[in-house]
Amino acid sequence: MPPLLIHTRRFPPREYHAITLFPFVFFNGEPLSDSELRHERVHLWQQLVLLVLPFYLLYLLFWLYGLLRFRNQMRAYRSIPFERSAYELESEIMLSPRRCMFHWITKIKN
Repeated sequence: MPPLLIHTRRFPPREYHAITLFPFVFFNGEPLSDSELRHERVHLWQQLVLLVLPFYLLYLLFWLYGLLRFRNQMRAYRSIPFERSAYELESEIMLSPRRCMFHWITKIKN
C-alpha cells in the first residue's frame, strides 16, 4: 500500500519530519528520503494490522509508560515498540508487509 503523502507547514511539529495517520503521511520541510518513506510505510502496515484505532491507543500507552519511566519526551518516543521496529526496518530495501506488521511485538521487552 503506497502512502498518501501530504506536505504541510505546521504539522507535524518541527522536531518530527513526518507522521503517519492512516492512510496519510504528513510531512514538513524537505521531501521524505527513501528510508523515511520506508519508516512511515512500516507504520502504515502496523496501523492496518491493528485496525488503526487500537494502534493509536497502544502507541499512546507505550509513550505514557516511557514518559513515566524516563521523564523525557524524546526517550519516551524512542522507547515505543512501534518506533523501535520502524527505525530498525527502515534500512531494508525490500520490506515485507508481513514482517513489518508484527515485528514491533519483538520490541516490547527489549
